[in-house]
Amino acid sequence: MENYKIKVLDAKKDSDLLFKIVEHENEVFGEATVGNWNIKPFAKYGKVFVAMTDDEKEELISVIEVLSSFDKELAYIYGVSTVPKFEKKGYATKLLEYTIQYLKKIGIKKFELTVDIDNFAAQKIYKKLNFKIVENLENEYGDNVKRYLMRCIEKN
Repeated sequence: MENYKIKVLDAKKDSDLLFKIVEHENEVFGEATVGNWNIKPFAKYGKVFVAMTDDEKEELISVIEVLSSFDKELAYIYGVSTVPKFEKKGYATKLLEYTIQYLKKIGIKKFELTVDIDNFAAQKIYKKLNFKIVENLENEYGDNVKRYLMRCIEKN
């Protein structure tokens, strides 16, 4: 694992990096990317967490976008991804751990996300962090797109 830093992005100050995230997600998720129209509102009204190399290049490593409910009890983790050259090195796990701890500090008690039923690597990471499959979702992101809803509830 290389030296890295974690940052919570600001919609105005980190505009260039937000658009780099969209480019990355276009490669990883295809049409399921958050997109140019949504990335700034995610940073402004939700949270966008990134892991970046801690050097002069400041390369994007991993990204997580989060939305929260109006009552601030639930955080929905919209996207978790890693730039291909940094995959399978533990960065997504570290960033997810950081994200959950950050959100707990601001009062979030429940975390949800969806994952493709065939994405065993992601499911393994989520289960390691105490997420459990609570529902099978049919047609969640389109016809015949099956996903699991996974949830982690913070214990008092």
